[in-house]
Amino acid sequence: MKKTFIILSALLLLSFNMNNLAVKAAPLNIQLTEGVHSVKDLKLVENKTYKIQNTSAGTILMMRIDGDQQIMESHRLLENSPIYNIGPFRYVDKIVILGPGTVTITE
Repeated sequence: MKKTFIILSALLLLSFNMNNLAVKAAPLNIQLTEGVHSVKDLKLVENKTYKIQNTSAGTILMMRIDGDQQIMESHRLLENSPIYNIGPFRYVDKIVILGPGTVTITE
């Protein structure tokens, strides 16, 4: 009887703690301006495809460069461009943004 009470109390205590666990996933919305950006510093997930869009009035050139400094992908993003898929990335990749304005990376 005593063991049963202890086990039920432990299960009851664990069930109260499980209700407090909340996973809060914030949507990814990264704004990038002109420059060289590391995939690792941007905290993008490896082997995942993302979406990129020019949200400014100017034309922007986006390039993805791998660890061997080879251009793997490039997009010419006109003003208020449609959404393009980019990636999948590796942590050694870099994203180069050339031109005035900002681009937005989302999931």
